[in-house]
Amino acid sequence: MKVLAVFGKIILGIVGLGFIYILTLLFPEPFFGNKVIVGDVTVYSDEGIPPSEITKIVNEAQNRVSKSILYKTGMKQNVFIANNIWRWWYFSSINYKASGINQVLFNHNIFFRKTDIKNNRLYGQSGNVATGDRTLDYFLAHEMTHALEFQSMPWYKYPLKTNWVLEGYCEYVAHGSQNYEAALNQYLNVPENAGAKYYTRARTMVAYLLEIEKTDISQIWSMVNNDGLVLKKAIPEDKPNIVNE
Repeated sequence: MKVLAVFGKIILGIVGLGFIYILTLLFPEPFFGNKVIVGDVTVYSDEGIPPSEITKIVNEAQNRVSKSILYKTGMKQNVFIANNIWRWWYFSSINYKASGINQVLFNHNIFFRKTDIKNNRLYGQSGNVATGDRTLDYFLAHEMTHALEFQSMPWYKYPLKTNWVLEGYCEYVAHGSQNYEAALNQYLNVPENAGAKYYTRARTMVAYLLEIEKTDISQIWSMVNNDGLVLKKAIPEDKPNIVNE
């Protein structure tokens, strides 16, 4: 009996900790002492937030997202910047290797690891700043689009694990709805062993479906298992890829 009682207390303790963790994912505000509101987006951070710079970043991200067919005015979005690595690990959980995540099941809260707001940049897992066109407003637009995707379908149909369709559409929007030819050109010029290869490929495939085949976005969600067929159409085999020796 004593063993069962102890076991029961352990189970209750685990359940209680899980409940507390879910609450903090739903309402992370107490862990972030700084706040700036820009339109429908509220940015929280564990460090100071330069108001003029973050306003410019949020406005640019919203401008890109507003071009999406899924966009709805008045959608509120909370963004939490965890510059402290321990805070990032806590809120990112199993996704700690990512640079940013959207907890779509928990109030669509967006979390970013360390940022350089003044220079519109985000740090990666390596500790280095993301380069090129991967600016902070790009990352923000990408994560905001995940919320649009979630709201575009019944909640129970949203995949527990992300896929090329979801990521490809987020990339398409985050890059300013870049056209198919430009997306294909960028994909071909990304080295095969680069981490961005997956995302540029997915963006090219989604851009092909939207612009060349004129596929409705609601149909694209169901094409996740047709990646091989779409890949052959979207990325011709006679196009040489850049290989990083």
